Amino acid sequence: MELGSNTNEIEINMKPRVVIFVSVSALLIMAVIYWRRPVQSPVTTEKPQAIGQSNSTPSANGSVSNESLSRITPQNIGTLTSPASSSTNDARRAEMTARFVEQKNEPIEFYGMVIDQDSNALSGVNVKVTVEQVIMPVSTVPYIGPKEISVERTTGTDGRFEISGMKGEGFDLESIQKDGYEVEPTKRGFGPSGGSFENPTIFKMWSTNIHEKLIGGDKKFQIIPDGRSYFINLTDCTINESGQGDLKVWINYTNQVQDSNLHDWSAGIEVINGGLLEQVLGSPMFEAPADGYVPTFQVEQKIKGYQGGETGSHQFFLRLRNGQIYGQMTIDLYAPFNEVPGLIRLSYAINLSGSQILR
Repeated sequence: MELGSNTNEIEINMKPRVVIFVSVSALLIMAVIYWRRPVQSPVTTEKPQAIGQSNSTPSANGSVSNESLSRITPQNIGTLTSPASSSTNDARRAEMTARFVEQKNEPIEFYGMVIDQDSNALSGVNVKVTVEQVIMPVSTVPYIGPKEISVERTTGTDGRFEISGMKGEGFDLESIQKDGYEVEPTKRGFGPSGGSFENPTIFKMWSTNIHEKLIGGDKKFQIIPDGRSYFINLTDCTINESGQGDLKVWINYTNQVQDSNLHDWSAGIEVINGGLLEQVLGSPMFEAPADGYVPTFQVEQKIKGYQGGETGSHQFFLRLRNGQIYGQMTIDLYAPFNEVPGLIRLSYAINLSGSQILR
């Protein structure tokens, strides 16, 4: 009896363990089966996004938005769709390319006028330009390239010419020619539009017989940059500290420098009994204006340690000796410059006759 009672107790105690084991085994088998099932991606109708485009979709008729068009460049036009692009995407790419080309090419409308050195209209002047037009050479090739169109015009009795009747990004001025004249230097590149019939863009030509006797040259002067004044005589191109000359020039730079400290640096130019009129560096200087001059030009800077300072190159018309002499100069002031404490670099030309013509 005692043995049978123990056996029943063991069987009763084993039942919960069996149930737990079976339950855990079933859960493990279900987890394995679920884990091995292939996962299906959710269905989506989103189309591939073109490189350089926003997430906006085309309109109902398949056209392309201006926002997408604005993101196209010649560099990414060939990558607008994936390699497996459909015919719909090809059509979209073709449309976007065509619209991009159309957007870049604007109607050319340019009005110009050629005058001589005395502001008289010049007729019979030959004007040559090259219009830059953006094209896609072959519709099946995703490439955008330029096309150059040569155009010639001849000025009428009023000196005017017009470039129109075509499209492009703009044009380059190749030449302006007339026997017995040379054109005053001007910019070469122009946009698709410029001037008007009432207010045309002016181009000036000079008679080759007009050449004034000028004096001048290129000169370098070493100075001490402690604020003292130096005077430059432009007639004989000499420099002194006596107070006699056409220009007074100075540079102020301390010689007590430390690597980590900022120091004051300044320089100035003053025209004695006259003035200067700054021009865009590289602009033509064939004729000095009568008005608009100021007496001084000055630059102030902060420089660090043993770092050198300079004004940079500046270009001026000059009115000297109470208007008796006109000229032009390009000047740059340095301190220090290599092993030199201070340096003036000057290029100039003056007309001693009193004429404002500087050629």
